[in-house]
Amino acid sequence: MAIIKDEYTRKVSGESFEYELDYSTGTDVAWIARVYRDGELKGSPHGALTGNVLAGVALQQYLIGYVEGMIERGLDVAE
Repeated sequence: MAIIKDEYTRKVSGESFEYELDYSTGTDVAWIARVYRDGELKGSPHGALTGNVLAGVALQQYLIGYVEGMIERGLDVAE
């Protein structure tokens, strides 16, 4: 599993969140993000990619964009 730790600030409300994104690599990618605000767990969005052809930086960018989009929209992330 690879791990990315980063922060995201919602464009609309300005709320800041920290997240840890764990993911596997290969044809079938499983991922889970733990999203925190002020140290409190606010959600754990997760998913899987089947038939994946992305690797390295391209896979990282895809998953980061997906997780940050979920944070922006409040999907699987509490206020």
